[in-house]
Amino acid sequence: MKLVDSLVAAARRRLLGISPEEIRFTFDDVRGEIRAVRAELKEELAQVRRELDSLPGREDRAKGPEIPVAEA
Repeated sequence: MKLVDSLVAAARRRLLGISPEEIRFTFDDVRGEIRAVRAELKEELAQVRRELDSLPGREDRAKGPEIPVAEA
């Protein structure tokens, strides 16, 4: 069976140019990179929000979620 498995793996590699295991690891790397970028963006957005809230004229804003005008 190992011989057949080796032949199938070699044929897949020649046809696809990459093995299924390598494809899976590549997708895992991409997922990890996306998670890292999302974490960085969350931190950057939080920093921008803190900077905006510290600007003059923002002190009178209500804390918490905003109520839409139609509901107010």
